[in-house]
Amino acid sequence: MTRCCDDPTLPPCGCESCCGGDLPVNPFVALRVAYGMLLDEDAFKTMMGNPRGKQMFHTAWLHRSGVVWGYRVCVDGELVIKVTPGAAVDRVGRELLLESTMCLDVRDWVRKQGLNGPQEGCRTTTVEACLYAEFDCCPTSPVPTLSDPCDVSRKHDDYSRVVETVTLNLRPGSCCDPPEAYHRVRVLLGLDEVGDGDEAGEEAVIAAMVVTSADPARRAQELLYQFRRMAALDEMDLRPPVRDGEPCRSLFPALDECAGVVLASVEIDVREDGGCTEIVEVRVDPLVRRALLPTATIQELTCGVAPALFGEGQNGDAGGPRVIRDSVALSGDGRTLAFNVTAPLVPGSVRRAIAITSLSARGWVDEDIDAIRYDADDLAVIISLADRPINQVVRLIVRGTGETPVYGADPVVPLAGFVGGPTGSADDGVDAVLSFTNPIETLETAS
Repeated sequence: MTRCCDDPTLPPCGCESCCGGDLPVNPFVALRVAYGMLLDEDAFKTMMGNPRGKQMFHTAWLHRSGVVWGYRVCVDGELVIKVTPGAAVDRVGRELLLESTMCLDVRDWVRKQGLNGPQEGCRTTTVEACLYAEFDCCPTSPVPTLSDPCDVSRKHDDYSRVVETVTLNLRPGSCCDPPEAYHRVRVLLGLDEVGDGDEAGEEAVIAAMVVTSADPARRAQELLYQFRRMAALDEMDLRPPVRDGEPCRSLFPALDECAGVVLASVEIDVREDGGCTEIVEVRVDPLVRRALLPTATIQELTCGVAPALFGEGQNGDAGGPRVIRDSVALSGDGRTLAFNVTAPLVPGSVRRAIAITSLSARGWVDEDIDAIRYDADDLAVIISLADRPINQVVRLIVRGTGETPVYGADPVVPLAGFVGGPTGSADDGVDAVLSFTNPIETLETAS
């Protein structure tokens, strides 16, 4: 049997925690006190259950379940599974702290499974099982109490503490991976496959195609946009589970009996001969578990995409120099145009790669350039014109493409356009083209 939440054979449970001595869980009911109010047992349960329920609700939905640290599983000797101390979070948002090493005797477990039986001849079979860490608790520290007049047992004491513990359960069947939430997001990022009739997955495939076909300079922004769309659609599909035969819905992503944390898959080779059972070998695989990463680690892992977004990689940026758009300026007499770049240039590549034009009524006019000087100290290019432009629209073209592009000195690659614009490769860069209104007032009209 696989321990899955859709297993109809699981016993019903009308509470959010099947541990009889557990504390209450009521995240959305809080105690409101007033002067002179009589507080009974239920009031204190409400007071305790609100913050506890809030924490469990937050953890279960926003962090999900997994192992936080420890819980190393190994075979000790030949027939004993040993589990070291550790901490985990189950699917109902409870912390599972194992403070000491625990051992499971595989022989006892095999015997309880009823594998012994009359057999003819000798055969060896492999039994699959899964090791879970599950929440448990027990009341402790009894103290004197007033007897309840309605209690015929006339009990004069009760437990004053609840100790949260962990039980290790080896259950037959392969480890049951809970269904992954956010299917569209996972398809978009290449983590899930699309099955037959999978409309949600098809939506994500289309979104992924939009991202890959976007301009490289806009690909990261497009991915973020599609990610948010798919996440919103997935979120609207999420629902807490409902137990068959009960009118209420759980507060959490899983029912209590489905909340255990997977620690390891177990394979047991069993030889049966004439009604006698012998365990040949026990193998454990703890790598099937899910580990929960700290937020700080996840934050730094996002930097792993940086080379693909900013360096050589997905967008093909070879690190060529760029023109700083805000630095482009025309002198007061209109005869000098200058701009700055972000990195050193090869001086000899500048002269044939720059053009200035203006738009007249008859079409584009090539403005005469007397000289182009490159100032390596200030990373500035100064263009001296034979005369000031007389047309209203002036256009600066600094070529990063074609036969004679501007080249950077280190690395020796073409100009990559403006700062913040599309990226350039080591073979072909990007032109920096800027159109602006001529600030020089003229009295004559272009001929």
